[in-house]
Amino acid sequence: MSNRGLVAKFDSPFDQKTVIIEDDGRVAYAYLLDCDGRIRSDVWLYNRCQTPVEPEWYDPTRMPFANPAPFATDDLSFSPPDSPGDITVEWGDSDSPDDANVFISGKHFARLRVGMKPGWSALAAKDGPLAQVLKEPF
Repeated sequence: MSNRGLVAKFDSPFDQKTVIIEDDGRVAYAYLLDCDGRIRSDVWLYNRCQTPVEPEWYDPTRMPFANPAPFATDDLSFSPPDSPGDITVEWGDSDSPDDANVFISGKHFARLRVGMKPGWSALAAKDGPLAQVLKEPF
């Protein structure tokens, strides 16, 4: 597993939306951007660092924030992606044109929706300021 992190970009085939996945080697987030580059949705994906006991969001110098233990599951079967090739994004259809679904190693991992901050993450233990619980079916 690489600790250097990664950045991946996925453009919508339907319009000018983009999903950016940023893993800085400590924590990973997904961002849904509109055609002007504004963040319309975001979600915490996973911590590479040790999951903090206390929230970091009280200290802006810690951004981007790791999700703390009460809000993050310790799924021992999860392994962070080694490369952007381990990540795919499926874009919504006519019923959900503002959705983007993130898959890591083939597993549905997160959902972003225009106007929803935060989005939904498979590793969220409970809804919090960085992620909501991803439930299937949505």
